[in-house]
Amino acid sequence: MKKLATVLTAVIMLFTTTAFASEESKITAKVKEAFEKDFQKAKNVNWEKAKDYYFASFTFNELELNAVYNEEGELVGTSRKIATAQLPLNISLTLSQKYNDYLMQEYATELSYNGETHYLVTVSNAKKTLQLNFRPNGEVTVDKKIKK
Repeated sequence: MKKLATVLTAVIMLFTTTAFASEESKITAKVKEAFEKDFQKAKNVNWEKAKDYYFASFTFNELELNAVYNEEGELVGTSRKIATAQLPLNISLTLSQKYNDYLMQEYATELSYNGETHYLVTVSNAKKTLQLNFRPNGEVTVDKKIKK
């Protein structure tokens, strides 16, 4: 679970970064081969390495995506930015019922790892900003709370 939290945090940090230094020369052949197999039509690929993970930021089918690989060349997870209007219905309903006094950001983050998809949504009001994590089982947790 601790490893999963580390990967999730790393993916979030990577996704929120707007520019990446190209470190393709540091990417192992195993990781590069796995990436090229998984995302054959990827364009504008930029790599970053942190600890034992390799992070790719790229364009795939006209979408901006991120992927994380371990040193064995296994895909650990992916993330992408989506419009909040594209959130699943159950999440939209929860937001309108429990967080109706908050303003939603225009985009959310969709994270997929371990066969599960999580949605990170940031909402704010005059007093605080919350980063909400919608888990596959329907549970909502507050990952970050910032008082204004």
